[in-house]
Amino acid sequence: MDGNKDEALKCLKIGRDALESGNRARALKFVTKARRLDPSLAVEDLLAKIEDLAGESPINESSSASANVSDSESGNPGVRRRAPAASSSSTSSVAYTEEQIAIVRDIKKKKDYYEILGLEKSCSVEDVRKAYRKLSLKVHPDKNKAPGAEEAFKAVSRAFQCLNDEESRKKYDLVGSDEPVYERRAARRGPQGFNGFYESDIDAEEIFRNFFFGGMHPATTAQFGTFSFGPGMGARGGNNGNAGFLRTIIQLLPVLLILLLNFLPSNDPVYALSRAHPYVYRFTTQKGINYYVKSAGFEQDYPPGSPQRVRLEREVEGEYVNILAHNCRLELQRLHWGLVRETPHCDSLKQFETMA
Repeated sequence: MDGNKDEALKCLKIGRDALESGNRARALKFVTKARRLDPSLAVEDLLAKIEDLAGESPINESSSASANVSDSESGNPGVRRRAPAASSSSTSSVAYTEEQIAIVRDIKKKKDYYEILGLEKSCSVEDVRKAYRKLSLKVHPDKNKAPGAEEAFKAVSRAFQCLNDEESRKKYDLVGSDEPVYERRAARRGPQGFNGFYESDIDAEEIFRNFFFGGMHPATTAQFGTFSFGPGMGARGGNNGNAGFLRTIIQLLPVLLILLLNFLPSNDPVYALSRAHPYVYRFTTQKGINYYVKSAGFEQDYPPGSPQRVRLEREVEGEYVNILAHNCRLELQRLHWGLVRETPHCDSLKQFETMA
């Protein structure tokens, strides 16, 4: 019963908010649902307001009103459906709140980066970081399931990426917030913009991870060109021929490394912790850690109980513990920020330590 009362109060609040925003159908739906869950609630005044808003005939009893709303939502106004039971109503809750919807809508309406983060132009870098920390957690798609949350998250990330860097912020302040002009001109030259803060395909998740979990400075981006303001504005290359030659060498470097590796002698590891070709023969250490080797004659090269076998299995267990410890640290960070609730790698690490 207490669970029904709590659910009824939630439905009543949603109904009031919908009535204030002028959404009569939503208000009627949740008010009648609240009355059905807790008949002792005083909802007559709200129902009267909903009736006045619609300018229609007096509202029927809660059961018939609920059936009519269900019929209108399904697109069959002439068919009456039975209202769902209270127990099923209490378990069917929306995946996002009105507050989350409002935050997403508010961010998507704004174009200026300062307005998106809720800051003045005189704000400090620390103010920018605080605003990003607060907003990114509110609109991160893992926590906010409202429609448009991903776009809002990217907008917050773009604003932070720009304003957190002194040089890109100066350029942005010089140009102002007339973003469509840059988008039109940049469209002819690809997605590149100055310092990356007008790029349409930024990695918002990478910015988020770098900010909260360490790594490179979030505003650090690889630049191979500069941005020119004024007539003929657009991305341009280096300042001289030497810069262009250096850029060509950098672009060819991966190909040269691949060619070089092909001529080096192969030095594959003896084992792997996961089964993948050609590591298909499974063995297990004394502490129960599985590992895989390539050769069927592994036991001839590493006889059981030999110093070579003992040393190899210690190396296997050491690598296994390092992987668990690394993943455990990431899980604890995500748990601290409320992104996950379980830490399986930390649990496995504790279990292994107890065995040791």
